[in-house]
Amino acid sequence: MPGFASACRGCDQPERYTQIIFSDLDNNTLKSEPLIFPRGVRFPTRNDIPPADADEILERVSRAQITTGYIISQAEGQAFDAYIEANVHAPEVFEVFRNLCFSLLPEIASPLIGLKDEEPIFGPYTYRADAVGVLESYKDILENDGFLEFGLIHQSEIVFEEIFVASPKYFKIWTKNGGLAEEILQSARIPKCATLEFIDEYPMVSLSIGDNGNAAWTIPYHAIQDEFARLPKPEMPKDA
Repeated sequence: MPGFASACRGCDQPERYTQIIFSDLDNNTLKSEPLIFPRGVRFPTRNDIPPADADEILERVSRAQITTGYIISQAEGQAFDAYIEANVHAPEVFEVFRNLCFSLLPEIASPLIGLKDEEPIFGPYTYRADAVGVLESYKDILENDGFLEFGLIHQSEIVFEEIFVASPKYFKIWTKNGGLAEEILQSARIPKCATLEFIDEYPMVSLSIGDNGNAAWTIPYHAIQDEFARLPKPEMPKDA
């Protein structure tokens, strides 16, 4: 799990959208909860581990405290001001992703789709709603498959905004508006934490969630890339 110093990668909602998702929750009232994992991500069992290592690994995993929450680091002299990592319950991942995208990114953004341990594939810059929509068609498998990862990005010479969901399904957020990102997370009952553990800090098992033993990631991974080619090209501002 990289820290914020890692190199950055190179139907729009009405104005009221970012107003109605917030609540009056105070972070002091929020409590971390044991994290609901995706169906395709879990800790290993004894059957997954070579016998010589099993006791040591299982002992280590037994001490894991994987909970909901987020941590934030401030950045200076970069195109983003804050880097956030967050654990979100798997059934809520896409809803939180969508809220973050419509609140933090400008109206023009690029979608991306990727596989565990590989560089992601970037779509063209398009309207933000279309960029979210091309991913939302595969919401369930994106939330649960242990190999797929996805996100939205907007990058210029002066601004870098990215919301990225890694294959274990935790969030990585680079933003110029960390305060707004925190409001959105807290509205989803995700508390700010001084420290936070992530499942990939421990031995873990990644699964593709298809039936009959077939890898389920292949269809959405390639279908989303095919849909990238059909995304509308945004109109440039008249003064551009």
